[in-house]
Formats: sequence, structure tokens, C-alpha cells
Amino acid sequence: MVFLIFALALTAMGAPLLRSTQAVNGRITTSGFDGTGVIVGFIVTVGVAATTSPLMGFGFVFAVLLHEFGAAKACQFVGHDLARVRLVPLPYMAPPRSDNDFDDALNESYAALYAPALAISPMIVAFSLFHASAATFPLFSDFMRAVGIMIGTFNFVMLLPFLPFAGGRVVQAVSDSFWPSLSTWVTLFMIAAFTAAALRDHSIAMGILATAGVQSLLRPKRTKHKRLSPNTALVVLSAYAFCICVHFTAGWWLLQDLL
Repeated sequence: MVFLIFALALTAMGAPLLRSTQAVNGRITTSGFDGTGVIVGFIVTVGVAATTSPLMGFGFVFAVLLHEFGAAKACQFVGHDLARVRLVPLPYMAPPRSDNDFDDALNESYAALYAPALAISPMIVAFSLFHASAATFPLFSDFMRAVGIMIGTFNFVMLLPFLPFAGGRVVQAVSDSFWPSLSTWVTLFMIAAFTAAALRDHSIAMGILATAGVQSLLRPKRTKHKRLSPNTALVVLSAYAFCICVHFTAGWWLLQDLL
């Protein structure tokens, strides 16, 4: 119960994240909530559930929608006219989250980190409800555990330093401030690590992540951005490191099985 009270207090302190410090004129709309989108989303969710468990499948849907809402909210906060919450945020299957391009690396980093940061409070609340209800409502407790684990796992993957993932955009923005080719070397290192692990453990998931890293290297160079200052880059890097460590810790149970 103490854990639940702490989680609710942390959520209350994080409530200002949902408000902007300036006037917001952009709007948020939905995409993919039609026949085709629902079918594709159902197929993807069934695949996740078959690989993990049915409860994890429900947690996956919640994690995706939470991440999409947070990312769309961030685009609205930085001044984009239109942001989309996409049911199936897959390349070539969904429109871009926003029709505007980022011309400032700080705004892009903010939009990339906002959704993972916003997801921390719901994840902690899910784990606290898991502990608080374990003795009296075991089925609900198992569901909350699955939701917490899937939020952590999904956001950890999104924070990997691969484009077009959020982590890839942040690492590229930080590296442009100190060493423009650093992001490429980080991606190469991660590809080598995932490939070695895939060959050693015969892990399909690790192979998929290695492939994601390869396609990241093949993506065209970004347009010229206003770079982060060195001090701002360190703040962004600290926020990135905190978010990825928190989500890795939360998703560790599932990650060690899949990876």
C-alpha cells in the first residue's frame, strides 16, 4: 500500500507534464482507427500475445496508445499544427505523426523524450497496483504486472539509438553538438552487439533489432537543424539516460526472455 501511495503521489507531481507553458493552437487527431487499421493492429497484437502471453498483448496495446498520445501531445506543445495518435505506427502503413518538420534539435529531442517520460508514472502505478492487489485480486494483479512490464519494454525499444526510433533522434541531436559522426558509431556498436547476441543465443528478437539498426544507417541524412548547445546537450543526454534506464529496469523480465 505504501508503494501505491508513493506511485499516486509521483503521478500527481507529474501532472504538469500534461500542460504547456505557452498557448497551444495545434490539434490532435487520430489515424488508423478504421477497418484496415484495426485488422492490422489486431494481427500485430495477436503476434505479440502469441510470443509472450495474452495479458502482455493487452499491455502492448495500452503501451502503444500511451506512447502515441504522448508523442502527439509533445508535437502539439512545440507548435505543430496537427499531430496524430496512430493505432498502427508502422512505416509505410500510417501517415507521419506530424506534417511539420523539426528545425530545432531541442524541440525534436523534447518530442522524442516526452512520451517515454510521460509513461513512467502509469508504469509505476501499474506495478504498485500489482503489489497491492496480489493477495486479494490475483487476476487483476497479473494484468497490472503485464501492463507495467510491457510499458517498460516498449519504451525501452523506442529509446534504442536507431532511426526513426525516438532514441535515434535524441542520440543524433546530442552527437551533432559534440561529434557529428558519434551517432553512427553508436549505431554500429549496437548492431554488432545485437548481432553477436542473436548468433550466440539464436534469438529472433535480437536479429530483428540488429536489422533495425542496419536500416537506421541507410536512412537519408536529416535536414539542417539548429543544434543543441553543449550544456543543453548534456541535459538532454541525462534525461535520455534516465528514461532508458527506468524502462529497461521495468521491462527486464520480458526483455531477458525475448532478447
